[in-house]
Amino acid sequence: MPSVSDLHSIGELARASGLTVSALRFYDSAGVLEPTLVDPVTGYRWYTEGQIAPARLVAGLRRIGMPVPEIAAAVRAEPAVVHQLLDAHLRRLADGLSDARREADRLRALVDPAPPTATTLLVTPAALAAALD
Repeated sequence: MPSVSDLHSIGELARASGLTVSALRFYDSAGVLEPTLVDPVTGYRWYTEGQIAPARLVAGLRRIGMPVPEIAAAVRAEPAVVHQLLDAHLRRLADGLSDARREADRLRALVDPAPPTATTLLVTPAALAAALD
């Protein structure tokens, strides 16, 4: 177990990773990024130098909206698996964007329907007379 002098406080990890202190507490409770040491009296969390890169990964995955279970998997995964998770997430985002665009087009038509189009039909007088008979 490293000594406290070798550890980073939760505030230091927050600054180094781009996560807030409250986000680090959340990811601890969710089992995504648990501190190396929790003071039994104060509950203060301490992290190692090796936890900075995973915390930065969590921050980035959070920014792109990856679900927490997938973030947890990515933190523990080999790089190839992280790439697969990213690819799958990007596909979901692209599909969601396509769905949103279709819905936005539908809503635009609902709010401001296009005027009905008129059809012009040219017929000869003889054809019109024959059609009317």
